[in-house]
Amino acid sequence: MGKIFGVFLVTIASLLFIFGIIMSVVANYHYTKDFTAYWSLSDKSSTLEAKAMYIGQFVDKLNASRDQFADYNAVFLKTPDNSFDRNYGALITLRDRLKTISQMNESDFAYQSAMQQITAQEQGQADEMMNVFQGCYMLRSYPYLWDWFIGISILILTILFGAGCYMISRSH
Repeated sequence: MGKIFGVFLVTIASLLFIFGIIMSVVANYHYTKDFTAYWSLSDKSSTLEAKAMYIGQFVDKLNASRDQFADYNAVFLKTPDNSFDRNYGALITLRDRLKTISQMNESDFAYQSAMQQITAQEQGQADEMMNVFQGCYMLRSYPYLWDWFIGISILILTILFGAGCYMISRSH
């Protein structure tokens, strides 16, 4: 009887682990395809018009898909820094700044300085904002894959798998 239950536990833990891997790939694919692809294309673009267009598309996709995002990239320790709305507001200021810069003369020093600041922001200073968006997406759309929830899931699956192996090995 113990061996049968052990095999059951090992099978369930293995199937749930495989399911988690598949869902992780699916979740990351959907998030990348639907959202971060626009940010990445903006980052790669060398013209202001292309940057503004892709940032605008990114903002529009976030806004249209707001129901797929949690309010915070946190369950308990909610702060303005991990708030979807506050980070979305920061993104709006970037979009608006791009619109303002597009009205400047390209040969002016102010235009060149503004473009350098925008590029610097996109190339690393905005990583935290992007992490908040992704965390909010995962928490709402795939909660079992979010942050410390996945750690708990892996711990439970490891315990189930270990218990099943133990039961199998102890059965005669």
